[in-house]
Amino acid sequence: MGMQHLIILNISLSDCIDIVDIIVTSLLGVWIALAVQSNLTKKRYLQEYFISEVKEIRDLYKTFINQLYNDNYSAIEIKEWFKVMSIRAQNLDKFLKLNYKIQGSLIVSKHAEIQQTITLMDDFNINYNSKVVSFSSNSKKEILELHSELSCNIIQRIIDINNAKQK
Repeated sequence: MGMQHLIILNISLSDCIDIVDIIVTSLLGVWIALAVQSNLTKKRYLQEYFISEVKEIRDLYKTFINQLYNDNYSAIEIKEWFKVMSIRAQNLDKFLKLNYKIQGSLIVSKHAEIQQTITLMDDFNINYNSKVVSFSSNSKKEILELHSELSCNIIQRIIDINNAKQK
């Protein structure tokens, strides 16, 4: 009887070790999966935030250009809008560089070019004290070309954010 008891104890102990091994391995696998998923979710959320910010800049620019094209802004309103957008674009650029390995300032540099081009246009300066600035068809064409270039830079920046590695 002593031998049978010892065999049952050995089988039971072996089974217990296997069960503990399965439980520990399963718990470790679940913990790793949850940690990786949580990290990926945080990373994706941050990317989605920056992408939405870029899209909002795109939408604000689209509205601005449409209003500008329809002669709905004064020179002061145009200058104020450019100031606000400069700050917004610079902040976006700063945080992208802090969080990702993204080089260049595509949106900021194109925004600065658009701002400088528009505020140096004769139409802008001649109509500076008027209620609205009316741009000539040549000026409007140039503004639309610059806006098209900005749109390309925005698309590139969204691609950059999607492909970016966090620092």
